[in-house]
Amino acid sequence: MSYIDNALWGAMQAALTAGQLRQQVYANNIANANTPGYKRQTVVFEPFLQAALASSGLGSSPQLQMNTNSPADLSASPNIADVQPQVVTDTSTAESANGNNVNIDSEMSLLAENQIQYAAVAKELNNQFTILKTAITG
Repeated sequence: MSYIDNALWGAMQAALTAGQLRQQVYANNIANANTPGYKRQTVVFEPFLQAALASSGLGSSPQLQMNTNSPADLSASPNIADVQPQVVTDTSTAESANGNNVNIDSEMSLLAENQIQYAAVAKELNNQFTILKTAITG
């Protein structure tokens, strides 16, 4: 496999991991919608993935390519599959009288959006497996 294929597989793996974490975070937010003082949480992933893609030379921003003498020279390149999503607490949104900042309608909408994105990545991963299977078996 080429490096680009490895980056694609790594990006899809990382995206699925982030989607699974988002599902848990949104479900937790919904479960705590009426908990006094609870602050909603969100998952940050895309900026980390974009930075890893850019630093590996696969992003949209042009970069100078590094000359290498051996495969060990590439060890400084980030492994896209190692990009990890981070859970952050949202303190910027308005709070209700009990100090809770969860908007149940917004959370349900975000949950549905995440499910669609997760399904799209899973479908593309399945397509990649089908292509690989066809290449192997003919």
